[in-house]
Parts: sequence; structure tokens; C-alpha cells
Amino acid sequence: MNEGFINIEDIINTIRKRWKMIFLVTLITIILSIIISFLIISPKYEASTKVFIGKENNQGQDQNYNSNDVQMYQKLVKTYAEIIQTNDLVERAINVENIDLKSENILNSLTVTPRADTQILEIKYTSTDRILARNVVNSITNEFIKSSKELIQNGNVKIIESVKVPENPVSPNKKMNIGIAFLLGLMISIGLSFLLEFTDNTFKTREQMEDILGLPVLGAIPDSFK
Repeated sequence: MNEGFINIEDIINTIRKRWKMIFLVTLITIILSIIISFLIISPKYEASTKVFIGKENNQGQDQNYNSNDVQMYQKLVKTYAEIIQTNDLVERAINVENIDLKSENILNSLTVTPRADTQILEIKYTSTDRILARNVVNSITNEFIKSSKELIQNGNVKIIESVKVPENPVSPNKKMNIGIAFLLGLMISIGLSFLLEFTDNTFKTREQMEDILGLPVLGAIPDSFK
């Protein structure tokens, strides 16, 4: 390449010259991604449930919600989310179901999300064992419902989406990993091609010598004599 500037023809020539290296490096990164995604990383499954936090449905009482009730229960959802993520509640839940895990380990993979501007709380748990994921969510939800009645006497927690055994893993995302590996391999190989080209100070053609030296070339040794 001519020192000081680069044009489109130089880019095309560099890629054409080193296409085998570009192809090989990209292929290697894709193969590594496939091996890691399919054989090394264990698939993780996510089980989830949704509960509704509202007013207890007592016979003969007015069940109409006013704006204060809605705001109160929306704030209560956040409080309940913190209660679920306590060691004591999780410990009681795993003891009831005889789950052979520590509460600290469960909390690391447990997600409790209050849905914005709603009275809905979503509980998720991720595990490499899809049956265990369902059992943990189910046990924690049941223990939470029992504890909520002791904390808020007139509160009502109702399951609106039952937890099921997850069928498909949530990670690793194999397609995304392969796509990232392809782009990464392409970028690395093309970057390496230009680096090798820029650090190569030898003359490749007679025209290149004339352009850089500003002198005419009087003769050249044929390739057959090199």
C-alpha cells in the first residue's frame, strides 16, 4: 500500500490477497462458538409465575377500588417483592419441599419484578434443571402467599399465571453466539490482514516502485529467474 493514503482498490486487493486467512480465522471462531454453545455451556431453564396483589374479596363489602386503593397496592407490590427475596422466606420454602439447595444459591438466580403501574408481581427462577426451576418457583410462591396473609390481613394474593415446567432453555442463545462469533472473526481477520499489509515494506509491482520512488524502472527480473 502507498504510504500516507489508502483507496478502495487497496482495500479490495488486500481482502482478495488474504481471503484464505480471512475465511480460516472466521471459520475457526464460528467452530469455537458452536463447541462452547452446544457442548460446554450447560443450558439454563427459566420458570416463572405471576401473582396479583389486591383487596380481599369479603362477602357483603364494597369491592370498588378508588385511586388511593390502587396506589396503595401498587406500593405494596414493591414491598412484597422485597419480602420474597429474603433468606427467611426462601429457607422456609425449600424446607417445605425438601429442596437440596441453600437459600443464598437460590437468591442468586431468583428474580422478582413488580410490573410498572400494575398490581402484578412476576417471580422467576433460572436453573440447569427445569424440574427444579418449576419446584423452586412453586414453593416460594406458596410460602409467599401464606406469609402475605399474616402481614396484611385484608390483602389478597392470587396466582394469575401458574408456573409450568419450562420446555426451552433461555441460555445460551446459540444463534446469537454464532452470529457474534462470525462478526468477531470477520473483524479480527480483516484487521489482521490490513496490519500485515501495512507492516509489509516490500515492493510488489513495478508501478508501486515508480509511484513511491518517483523514478522510472529500467528493468525487472522475471518470476521464472527468481
